[in-house]
Amino acid sequence: MVRSIPGMSGHDLRHLAVIIGTAPEDTDNLERAVLASCGKAGEIAREAFALVPDLRAFSWLDPGLDGILARRAAPDAARACAGGARALAAVAAELGASLRLCGRVEGLPAAVPQEAAPAGGPRTLLWFQRYGGRDEILRAAGRFFAAHPGATLADGELDAWLDTAGVPDPDVLLYVGGRLEPRDALLWQGSYAEICHTPEPITAFLPADLRRIVSEYADRQRRFGR
Repeated sequence: MVRSIPGMSGHDLRHLAVIIGTAPEDTDNLERAVLASCGKAGEIAREAFALVPDLRAFSWLDPGLDGILARRAAPDAARACAGGARALAAVAAELGASLRLCGRVEGLPAAVPQEAAPAGGPRTLLWFQRYGGRDEILRAAGRFFAAHPGATLADGELDAWLDTAGVPDPDVLLYVGGRLEPRDALLWQGSYAEICHTPEPITAFLPADLRRIVSEYADRQRRFGR
């Protein structure tokens, strides 16, 4: 199946996704690990939106943090998730963006908002928890066929049922930390994204590193899978 590709999308950076390959160092203190991660997300999001004024979306995926949440007791996870959501909601509001929580949100505490900050804003900050790219595609297909029994899923129809519905596909997938290898994140959305990688852990990632990544992206000739 071949997806439609905007003919003039070129190097207009509309969506930057940051995927973390290493777990937080302080796994014993779950709440501090979550809030530190969200604080770093806010720092990078501010820099990204300042660097690219037309940037419409910023994604923050932390598979290592997801694993910590899955292993720890529910009360600890609930408190940490709620604190992280409040921290990112504050960042989103500061940036004039909407905050959206993506992934399997069932069972998360009511204090964790799925959508926060100014509604209908032109920018979106996506926070991924209990998330996997293959799982997202399966859930999206399930929702489509539940709404359209017996229908055939055509090219372009799945987007509206994804966790990221209404948000542009990422132009850049930035892998921070660890090795450059496929990861179970944004598999559908990132089909034609440019992939950048920095081996430094997220704790050492600086605004200057982000500027270098964006500059590298601007110098590439995009082929969109062709």
